[in-house]
Amino acid sequence: MTRVGAESVFAFIAPSGRPLPVEVELGYRADDPHAVTMTFRMGRQETVWLVSRDLLADGLITTSGAGDVTLRPHNSTTAVLELRSDVSHAVFHVQSSEMQEFLNSTYDVVAPGRENDYVDFEAELRKLLDPTS
Repeated sequence: MTRVGAESVFAFIAPSGRPLPVEVELGYRADDPHAVTMTFRMGRQETVWLVSRDLLADGLITTSGAGDVTLRPHNSTTAVLELRSDVSHAVFHVQSSEMQEFLNSTYDVVAPGRENDYVDFEAELRKLLDPTS
């Protein structure tokens, strides 16, 4: 299995409007080619979100996503990532160039449009039909 990862610092925009740095680990695996794992670390707290790779790519160009995760350009260097759950809403500023570099590294592993070449649909169907397998 092929993996790529990157460390980044996103700016969490506090309710006061003040940006606070948050360490974020981005991860990608060829065996889950549509998804990017984002692990947010604030002190000892760790939160993991699974986000569509296409949503991240599209969100660097135009508003992308609906519901729990959205990404949109903010200015020429920054994008705005919003994460929503039943209990909270968080806004982050992300360096567009860092996100693009990470996405480019994922494209070296699985080219855009070739994701389904890396998914074992028979195995996924077996998991759905028999969760004990």
